[in-house]
Amino acid sequence: MKLNIKKRCNEVGCRELIERRETYCEKHKGVVDKRYNDYRNKYDREYISFYRSPSWRKKRKEALRRDNWICKDCEQAGLYQIAEEVHHIIEVKDDWKKRLDIDNLVSLCKLCHNKRHNR
Repeated sequence: MKLNIKKRCNEVGCRELIERRETYCEKHKGVVDKRYNDYRNKYDREYISFYRSPSWRKKRKEALRRDNWICKDCEQAGLYQIAEEVHHIIEVKDDWKKRLDIDNLVSLCKLCHNKRHNR
């Protein structure tokens, strides 16, 4: 006699029982597909390859040198923190043409960069 053993849906917090060969319950199948597509669209190949390009690395270093490797947000608060990251004021995904515009770049420490992105 073969047992019909079920498992829980892989969605965090869902307690729905499903067949072992399935991954998500009916309620979460579409939601997970949408999240995957949103992620895929956000991080497309062109976007990823830009941040690995020599032109970006050169422009990034130029922005850090211009700002003397000091976080501009911390400097406004009267603190001096080493800038490790360069932030696009107008995001690359919003305006591709401004991706290498030096006036669209600002040097930030990791903490300030995360604050700007609400992370």
